Amino acid sequence: MTEKSSKKVLLVDDDESLRQMYTLILNKAGYDLTTADDGIEGIAKIREGGWDLILLDLMMPNLDGIGVLKAFQEEKGKCQTACPIVVLSNAGYNTVAKEAETLGAKGFLMKADLLPKDLIEALKKYLA
Repeated sequence: MTEKSSKKVLLVDDDESLRQMYTLILNKAGYDLTTADDGIEGIAKIREGGWDLILLDLMMPNLDGIGVLKAFQEEKGKCQTACPIVVLSNAGYNTVAKEAETLGAKGFLMKADLLPKDLIEALKKYLA
């Protein structure tokens, strides 16, 4: 039996298969997941508000994760301080991930190493 949560999570990632997989995993675990397929759509959804956690890919077309974080730092977006933003990457922890943390990201998850149970545990940790 999975523990039910009504936590609202936004996933901003350009990888359609990853969005589909995370939707299955997180919905099964009881999370209310919404997705955006690039940073521009992500910003629009973030501005709508009401999120408990945002999972943000760093490498995307149109506007990358760093661009999203910079946009909210520049306008002092409410979500920047009101809910955790956790960056996702396959590039490994590097200078881009460090920059994301400088811009307000609360954590970093390596997509390639993330098993479903690890994803759920990470969400629980960042939502605690």
